[in-house]
Amino acid sequence: MSDRRVGGVVAVLVVLSLLGLGQLVGAAAGPGAPDQLTVDGLTAPIGIDDTPAFAWRVHDERRGAVQSAYRIVVRGVAGQVWDSGRVRSADQAFVAYRGPSLAPDTRYSWTVETWAADDTKSPPSDAQSFDTGLRDADWQAQWVRRAPTGPVDAADDYTYARRELRVSASPIVRAVAYLSADQQFQLVVNGTGAGAGEAFGYPDGQYYQAVDVRGLLRPGASNAVGVLYHWSGVWKGRPAGAPGLIVRLVVEHADGTRELLVTDATWKVQQAPWLPSTGRNQEGDPVGNVERIDGTRQPIGWADPGFDDRLWSAATAVGRHPTAPWTHLVSERTRIVEEPIVPARVTTLSNGSIVADFGRVIAARPTVTFRTGVPGRVVNMRAGFLLEDAAPMTGQVSSSRGNQHTDMSYSYVERLGAQTFASFEYLGFRYLQIDAPGEAIGAGQIVAMARHAAVPDAHAATLTTSNPAVDAVFELARHSALFGSQEQFIDTPTREKGPFLRDSYNISEVDLRAFGEQNLSRRALVEFAESQTRYWPDGHMNAIYPSGEGKRDIPDFTEIYPEWVWQYELATGDRDLVVEVYPVLSAIADYVARAIDPKTGLVTNLPGGDGDYQYGIVDWPKSMRYGYDMATTARTTVNMLGVDVFDRVARLAASIGRPAAEQEKQQQRRDALGQAINTKLRRADGVYIDGLRADGTPSAHASQHANAYALAYGIAPDRPDVVSGYVAGLGMSMGPQTAQLLLEALHDSGRDADLVRVVTDAAHDGWANVIARGGTFTWETWQPSDANGDSMSHGWGSTVLVALQESVLGVTPTAPGFASFDVRPPTGGATRAEGRVPAPAGPITASWSRPATSSGAFEISVTVPANTVATVEIPATAKSGITEGGAPLSRAAGVRFDGIKGDLAMLAVGAGTYHFRSTAVPAGYVGVASARPATVVAAPGRFVLGAPVSPAPGSVAPSGSTGSVSPPLTAAHHGRSRAGWLFLAGACLLVVLSLIAFLRRRATPATRR
Repeated sequence: MSDRRVGGVVAVLVVLSLLGLGQLVGAAAGPGAPDQLTVDGLTAPIGIDDTPAFAWRVHDERRGAVQSAYRIVVRGVAGQVWDSGRVRSADQAFVAYRGPSLAPDTRYSWTVETWAADDTKSPPSDAQSFDTGLRDADWQAQWVRRAPTGPVDAADDYTYARRELRVSASPIVRAVAYLSADQQFQLVVNGTGAGAGEAFGYPDGQYYQAVDVRGLLRPGASNAVGVLYHWSGVWKGRPAGAPGLIVRLVVEHADGTRELLVTDATWKVQQAPWLPSTGRNQEGDPVGNVERIDGTRQPIGWADPGFDDRLWSAATAVGRHPTAPWTHLVSERTRIVEEPIVPARVTTLSNGSIVADFGRVIAARPTVTFRTGVPGRVVNMRAGFLLEDAAPMTGQVSSSRGNQHTDMSYSYVERLGAQTFASFEYLGFRYLQIDAPGEAIGAGQIVAMARHAAVPDAHAATLTTSNPAVDAVFELARHSALFGSQEQFIDTPTREKGPFLRDSYNISEVDLRAFGEQNLSRRALVEFAESQTRYWPDGHMNAIYPSGEGKRDIPDFTEIYPEWVWQYELATGDRDLVVEVYPVLSAIADYVARAIDPKTGLVTNLPGGDGDYQYGIVDWPKSMRYGYDMATTARTTVNMLGVDVFDRVARLAASIGRPAAEQEKQQQRRDALGQAINTKLRRADGVYIDGLRADGTPSAHASQHANAYALAYGIAPDRPDVVSGYVAGLGMSMGPQTAQLLLEALHDSGRDADLVRVVTDAAHDGWANVIARGGTFTWETWQPSDANGDSMSHGWGSTVLVALQESVLGVTPTAPGFASFDVRPPTGGATRAEGRVPAPAGPITASWSRPATSSGAFEISVTVPANTVATVEIPATAKSGITEGGAPLSRAAGVRFDGIKGDLAMLAVGAGTYHFRSTAVPAGYVGVASARPATVVAAPGRFVLGAPVSPAPGSVAPSGSTGSVSPPLTAAHHGRSRAGWLFLAGACLLVVLSLIAFLRRRATPATRR
């Protein structure tokens, strides 16, 4: 077991000593068979690389249940490939395969069994499969393409490609199609859609997909494999490459035979019936073209066996893979899923146009079925966000309002009879208008193929409270993050569809907490790390990546990357990713450090960006800066982000066991910058200003941004009540991009009632106002401007979901992978809440309710997954007033009372379901509880200047590490560090467990694993 895994072991094995118990509590005899097995975060995946990472759920219903060891067995067709043996570890996710090299393009199965802390063993799990993918040398296929017919075709290439294969009669036991296209494809087998993709990438590291097609192939018959691929040129989010396709289909039979079909010059190709068109962006920004399809030229049955393709051209073979420009292919772990959605309402206008309303904004491919097509009739359509409300256009889909300067139209040329228009590309929209269709169109004929990245559970996270406005905002955020997750995280599904770094970070954090999704986040983190290697050896990162724009950065987007890595590790426990990107993190820290002016000690003119983005964007669009003084050269927000960069890199270095000197260097940088901020960027009353100007004079403006950052990043030192009061008094004066920090600042300073007030204020800027004005997707700005082309489908505002989980529901992770977490009810703003939070070990459920009067009780219920621990904080003035399951705490199994801090009793618990009740309720937790004087609450993970610094929660610092710091700062943000006592208690427990195991072995002659 590697050193960087020790922390995960300690964090969960410590549960017994944490609770002061000698054995697990409960009637169950022992752990059940592990379940919910995944490889690389996927269930029975195909096409993975040859170093899989295993995960499972511990199935043990006893209170305090933990895993003390595991054993994994991997088998192939010929028998056992690897037996891990009994591994003493609490790890149940990101467990690396350590056996002999796996063969490519091969199916394996695996099982896992676990041991509990009392050494009882589970039955082995049901076997689950995984299929390895291909290395570059394994393809044995050629890249092919169709020769373009002209410059327009070459710039917007839609091509059909097909080939038939006669499959032998023996039953098919496995059939996988591996394919990649530059840039997008739709795979059709025997006339049935089989898959679509893939993610956009650079051709020297392009993605490929593996698709299970066994159920679509017919033994003993001719089978047709068809691909429609699209090359749309070079633009934002679309790096330079060239039109091309590669396919490898392998078919395995019960009799042991194997058949192979690969792309080569024998494939037939044909230009697809997309007509020459114009760019969608009306400002000339290259972000895609309007789709105009000629249905009279569609080859009916082109992917069916027996289709006559004699008039099609032979494919041009570019070369056997790898060949320029496609020199490397990477297996894609993520997928796009589509769901057909019919309109909530269809209206026929007086001019004959039909308007379909899908109820809310979605990202989708519109499709329309015509039953009585007339050859040559052109049907125009357009999607949109808003309806016109003035004559003569009343009720029509607006082509100028809410569309982000985007031509959202389509056109289709009909052929005779029944047919279906189906777009290839997607847009974000709510409404679809069909002009003069020439026939009656019912709701069932208009279908939006809503699409987003596949997630484990789109409703994994839930929240229901006493405040319906909070619930509505939570759902708005969930929906927006889901549809902001496509091939990459995107800014908007309507215009650019670009993977901007800040947008990606915001949406990623929500995906991790709302859906339990890890792979899209992991890939995005790796891609942005690659941007530094490709473009920025001095430590910057690209602002958008992948991209056809090449080298482009925004300084404070680079600064947010270490926080993104931290949040990813906190949600998933994936330290392997931290190891992979650690050199990038160090380079970012050096980049920020080089910009510190030795005269002021402040980050000054942080290099990078241009125009409105130079030296740091602060917030966007510009109106969302709320008067922030952009004339400053030492900007306060950029400096506070710099503090966070140094802090996160120090903690992540500790998490993966980097040398103490590396950690200390970052800690010293962090503390010195924090001191400089508090010395030079505060007014006499303790409020923070926006920065210093070039001549050293202080800004006269004190923004909410500067002061919210100070609280959220733990920089506000001795007068946080002044700062939090100032922040709360400004309402919402930050944009959707950064507003999560406002909510964190309010929560961390004990102003939960103010937080709820800001979130639910329908009359002023914020999420509730978006809903009140008809918004169904978070916006780019609180006040979208058609003149500026502002987006009404921008997922970066979805971060409110995370803030609501932590503040209103009260569930906050405190160690990587939720190995430990806090449950703490808010200080105000709601009278009850209940919800669920996905975590690697299993779903966390929590509920709480406040008493209406002082004679009532405060109640909290929580379910802690097996192999994790929690601290439940319940309002109480005395231990004697608290019960669990109706019993006094002294008789509550699996509960340890850790004292009362302020108004909260601290209760340490292991796995299990608990029902706590407090009748000794402090006055501040009785009734509705509106805003009250702020009390700074120590929240996890942020440093406290003036206190020793621990490693990342759940990790163990290398010997010799130190972390004393000087200026006093308030604690804030995610992940209170408990590494010290976790390590000591866990070490003691491991000794005890080892002794118990030794004695049992002596008492039992039979061989044990």
